[in-house]
Amino acid sequence: MVPGSVVHSHTITCPSCSLRASGYLQVTPEGRGLAICPRCGATIVQELGSGHIAQVPPPSYTPPGHAIVHASHYPGLYMQPKHAPRFALTELLRAVYSPTRAFTTLYLSTSVNRALILVVLFATISTLFSTVVTEDMADVIGYSASDALGLVLQGLVSWIVILVSFLIFGVVAALVSHEVFYGRGDKGSTIALVGYCYPWFVLLTIVLLTIFSVGFEGLDLSGVQQWTNAEMDRAIAWGALLLVVALVGVVWLLVMVSKAIGVANDVSTVAGALSAILAAVAAGIISLIVSAIMSLPIGISF
Repeated sequence: MVPGSVVHSHTITCPSCSLRASGYLQVTPEGRGLAICPRCGATIVQELGSGHIAQVPPPSYTPPGHAIVHASHYPGLYMQPKHAPRFALTELLRAVYSPTRAFTTLYLSTSVNRALILVVLFATISTLFSTVVTEDMADVIGYSASDALGLVLQGLVSWIVILVSFLIFGVVAALVSHEVFYGRGDKGSTIALVGYCYPWFVLLTIVLLTIFSVGFEGLDLSGVQQWTNAEMDRAIAWGALLLVVALVGVVWLLVMVSKAIGVANDVSTVAGALSAILAAVAAGIISLIVSAIMSLPIGISF
């Protein structure tokens, strides 16, 4: 084939973002086809088979210039061999103050199975704790103790809901990072890394439920008009504390989850955050649909 001529290919695959499209490839002196990915700007070099016919470039054809290659956010990470899967509890703690280091280590040393074990374990803790709080706060929130204890029997169902919602979150986050932000779209790694965020999600919920239980103990939420000034001041103070802890906790968790998604899919933290928000909406819709069918204990469903 003559260098400078072009061939038309029905399948041009980008090695960076995996986009598949049809179009023209410029013939190189080595006899290969050269193109630029229209989505991420990466250079595409393909071998040309015998079925391709060289032709003069059409008037609308623009020859590929210098590729705009998107640099990796975590260079060298994805070329390293993965270690034998293990429970990296040290990295679980490190994720609190150094999430980038923690998740880059976890990317090479954990697995989906271990992440799911963590999710099931902490979902159990969440269900049990929220049931105990519901029983203790029966008079405040309008639940009877027998109702709260009866909900324990639905624990298995709630675990299934949490697990399904978690899997949907991970899959959607990976898809969004791939289709919108040109990331790797690694569903397995996304689920594995986000699984190590879940225990902290449960911890935040326990803290919020504890603040609510302590701060509003003895107050009748159904009879606010009968509160004394002292009770009103107490409710305002504890309510403000609850709001501050909730806001700080949500931001902290969003940063952590964004880093996990970013490392799994090689996208920025901002892109990871937007992927997490969209994935949370999808997982939340599924939880609402299931919750409309059955009554779940007061707690969390990821």
